[in-house]
Amino acid sequence: MRIIATLSLACLPIASFISASVAAQPPESAATIQADIEELKRLYAERFAATPFPGLYEIQRTIPYSPRETAPILVTRGGEYSFNNGKLGAQRGEDGSALSASEWGALILRWRSDIRYGDLIQQGGTGPLRMLLLSAYDCPYSRKLEAALGAAGTRYAIIPSTIGTANKRYLPDIWCSPDRSASWKQAITTGTLPPRAKSGCRYDSRYFVTLNGMFGASKPTALFADGTVIRSPEPAYVKQKLAELARTGSAF
Repeated sequence: MRIIATLSLACLPIASFISASVAAQPPESAATIQADIEELKRLYAERFAATPFPGLYEIQRTIPYSPRETAPILVTRGGEYSFNNGKLGAQRGEDGSALSASEWGALILRWRSDIRYGDLIQQGGTGPLRMLLLSAYDCPYSRKLEAALGAAGTRYAIIPSTIGTANKRYLPDIWCSPDRSASWKQAITTGTLPPRAKSGCRYDSRYFVTLNGMFGASKPTALFADGTVIRSPEPAYVKQKLAELARTGSAF
């Protein structure tokens, strides 16, 4: 039986880089999902549920060894790889060994076309979208980075952090507000939150939790359109990277 270890991360000033190419995802069907879940149960003796991303499944159990909430353990179809609950990297399913930076980047980008960019919180100017940012409005490192990005007029889209933040219960209020961009900016700069969201708000918490797990759950973490991932990027690096992507025409 295969075993997946656990380790949690939260708001960390750690920088790392990942570059990789995109891999295609096959379409899903109810029969395929059920077959995948049965195979994963056989491999890991765990209960699994499908996620909003094709071919990616979540272990359905309480995560041990952590006094705080952590990211879900995500496992690929067939158990080949896992996003190991906030660990810096991903694992091979066969022996639990860590993937290299480029292998982890390739794993994330399998689902590039399944990211609902319109559901992310847009920030900055106009033009092609070249950067996604896992961010938390109550994380000091996120606040510092976003202040610099805002001053530079940088365009990016935010994946709101649902992991390791005491204020995650207010994310639907921001996401469901008439102007998400303005509400997020106000929350991260002043701490002021919009009115509570109406009960009919369609905020998809499970979708964002899954994205958080894929990004490793530490914030801020940036994903660029060429597949480069960096934790706690310096504003100067962001400027340089976006200029490079503009020259090559890379965008989401």
